[in-house]
Amino acid sequence: MTPRTLSPQTLEELKRRLQKLNTPDSDLKLGKRAMAALTQMMDNPSQVAVASISTLAEESHVNASTLSRLVRKLGFENFAEFQLLFRKHLARSSKTSFYSDLAGQLLDDDELDGVTAASLSLMTQVAEEETNNIAQMLKSLDIGSLEQTVELLATAPRVRVYGLRQAHTVANFLAYALGLLRPDVSLLGNPHHGVAHGLTELTENDVLVVIGASPYTRGTVAAARIAANHGMKVIAITDSHGSPLAAEATLTFVAPTNGTWYSNSMAAFLVFIEGLMAMLAGRLGRRGLSSLKRHEQLIDEVNHEL
Repeated sequence: MTPRTLSPQTLEELKRRLQKLNTPDSDLKLGKRAMAALTQMMDNPSQVAVASISTLAEESHVNASTLSRLVRKLGFENFAEFQLLFRKHLARSSKTSFYSDLAGQLLDDDELDGVTAASLSLMTQVAEEETNNIAQMLKSLDIGSLEQTVELLATAPRVRVYGLRQAHTVANFLAYALGLLRPDVSLLGNPHHGVAHGLTELTENDVLVVIGASPYTRGTVAAARIAANHGMKVIAITDSHGSPLAAEATLTFVAPTNGTWYSNSMAAFLVFIEGLMAMLAGRLGRRGLSSLKRHEQLIDEVNHEL
């Protein structure tokens, strides 16, 4: 008899299981309708916590029996147990536990006194997980969307990049790399002026790149929504097509964040950005090369003065 799949213990763990579904190395496969229903429920945790299975099935355009089979495949005894996961998530939503929940998975109660012999094994595991994230990112790429993005980044009068918390570091990296190739690139909003002021500087011809992964920040989602409502092109680099950033974007690129460490794994984000910048450098040709040479000249001047 095949052992029952262990059910996820947190909504973040369920999200990571969703990202792994239907990948070549996954032992669990879902149909398109079941996957769409699961993604929709993940995007509306407060509704799942209180609605009946029939209501959720109707809104997902599937039968209630489809949801029952779905949750059993995910390792739950029944839909009530699945729903309890969402209720627990809402109950603790007043405190931040995303990072500590993930870090808790790394602890071994019998070996808390220091570095263990398993350290190298853990390092290898993290590296392998990042390698798999990069492979999945590459597999999901759409060449048409890539070409559109390169064209937008090459021709837009202004490009702004926005991400908060951990994503801020990635956003800063993208803004710096893109700024080496073309003018009028920066992070969105002066810290002292606010995001609203930054958005007022943009027009319908400009581009906003938003970066984020679960747990998503309201500020990033709001910036993407406002920019889209005002006719700007929004490019989202996020962790799922079910992400609220993807819902607001003109173009979306998915970089999985599955991993053992205590936050979102960002290697796939960085590799995607490096590849995108390489494509853009080729698109800009001598114009991009000229911009790089000017940066080099200014760096030499600054170093000479110091």
